Amino acid sequence: MEQTSNKSSLSSELFMELASETRLSILEFLNERPSKLSSLSREVNTTVQDVHRNVNRLVEEGLVRRSTDSMFHLTEYGMIVMKQIPNFMFMKENKKFFEDHCIVDVIPDKFLQRIGALNTCKTVSSATAVFQSLKKMQSSATKSLKIIVSQAWPEEGEILIDRANHGVKIFALVGQNTIFPKNVVENIMPKINILISKGIMERRMIEKVRVAAFIVDDREAALIFPDTKDEVDMTTLFVGEDSVFCEWSLDYFDYIWKDSKPFDMKKVKVVEY
Repeated sequence: MEQTSNKSSLSSELFMELASETRLSILEFLNERPSKLSSLSREVNTTVQDVHRNVNRLVEEGLVRRSTDSMFHLTEYGMIVMKQIPNFMFMKENKKFFEDHCIVDVIPDKFLQRIGALNTCKTVSSATAVFQSLKKMQSSATKSLKIIVSQAWPEEGEILIDRANHGVKIFALVGQNTIFPKNVVENIMPKINILISKGIMERRMIEKVRVAAFIVDDREAALIFPDTKDEVDMTTLFVGEDSVFCEWSLDYFDYIWKDSKPFDMKKVKVVEY
């Protein structure tokens, strides 16, 4: 109990320093480059005296150090702390989203701890806009396309076939809960099976798709998370081209792919539309 109390005290001391908009602005600027008090004053739009007072607090906390030439720098501790800020920014900016969507217990902790990678994403809302965005993304693939599919649709199938015939290597993961319209199974699946037999496309199966993912040429990615009923919500898409976000998405795809099993048509969920 005492150990927990000590950890809480240490956390509160750090968050107390980060709670100041001025001090956080100073840290953000120093994260870009070292600076003198006069430059910091201009950047954070406050007096030199106020900057001096706040910098001293950051120095006492160990986040900032002063060099012999009167330049202020982030310490190693300060740089590590600033690496965590995107995690909090993503959660803060999407707090309404988390009211009716799930991520905790959906993605492994090692990905949750890197959730700040999504901080640069654009959010696409409404089912129509999501499908249009995915069509545009997948149609732009020139080298590779890696997808985790929660819901198959005819146009996507045609896009995959077209891209594969143009030399794009496709890796597709489906779940036993992935919805396949009957017309996709009858009209699209036979063409995809031919591509698979030629080694142009690889397809694997997992028990349940909880997060849909789309990675185009390792340069653009998109993710769709589940709602509180643990159903992938096709009305909200996180999409972006930031390298950190793409790396996060690729790592997640590879993690799921590694534990996948051979595709089994008998386990496919076929529906009449």
